[in-house]
Amino acid sequence: MRLIFLGCGYLGFNLSEQLKHDFETELWGIDSPYAPKSDCFRLVDAFDADAMRNMDCRDAVVVDTVSLVGNNASSDDEEGVLSALKQKYEGLLKGLQEGGAKQFVFFSSGGTVYGNISHPASESDPVHPMSLYARSKVMIEDLLKESGMDYLILRLSNPFGGYQLAGKKQGVIPILIRAALLNEVFTMWIDGHSVRDYFYIDDLAQALRLLLEKDVHREILNVGSGIPTELNEVIAAVEETTGCPVRIRREENNVPMVSAIVLNTEKLQKLTGYSPAVSLAEGICLETLRIRKEEGL
Repeated sequence: MRLIFLGCGYLGFNLSEQLKHDFETELWGIDSPYAPKSDCFRLVDAFDADAMRNMDCRDAVVVDTVSLVGNNASSDDEEGVLSALKQKYEGLLKGLQEGGAKQFVFFSSGGTVYGNISHPASESDPVHPMSLYARSKVMIEDLLKESGMDYLILRLSNPFGGYQLAGKKQGVIPILIRAALLNEVFTMWIDGHSVRDYFYIDDLAQALRLLLEKDVHREILNVGSGIPTELNEVIAAVEETTGCPVRIRREENNVPMVSAIVLNTEKLQKLTGYSPAVSLAEGICLETLRIRKEEGL
């Protein structure tokens, strides 16, 4: 099976590296610091129609790890941002269909599209996107369902771990670990009692592997740990693992934030047998070892 990842960032790089031994894998994207680390990288702008016409995507499963709208993005013209994004994805999907792509896998945001919800969110729950980022994800989901292309929509919780560029501040857990080890200040934008669903990057790779092997299609699926964890609990675990305190500075954030979200992953489990293998504590230990090695500590 051919597997093409769009976007050479954290997710695209790590997942392509983990799955390249199971599938005929390529990583397409614009130049990035991750690109020299990949032996399957090809330089191409997925949203450049002329460039994409020169690329062979026949019979490939295309996995979109691009995020053109940041999770803290804000704009005085949200409708304009969404309209421009819609045009880009309409062009991309049309080009992939004409090029004979087999399936499009879209990484949506289970951590934001449901909004605040008092129970583990399942795929049948209504979406309630509060931020521009969440609205962009819901819009692309809807566009994909109406496109006529075979698809998988994966609503991810909060993946972490794996290779990251030295000093790259991406994901609350590696940021916390780095802050503890280097005695840096951690800027807290949300309440310490806010709840999230964290899971290790290896488990995301395993979920995707199972979905491809079992040929699941035209589904919307949550992917996460299914375990609610407060930010204060994560901070305490990082302090225990590193043996260092985390210095915290609280700041206001004008972007609407979800205060509590955990995903119900029963549908994914029934379809594939998926079960997370790496606990939060184990993942924090692995990340601590990686960052210590990276920093020579």
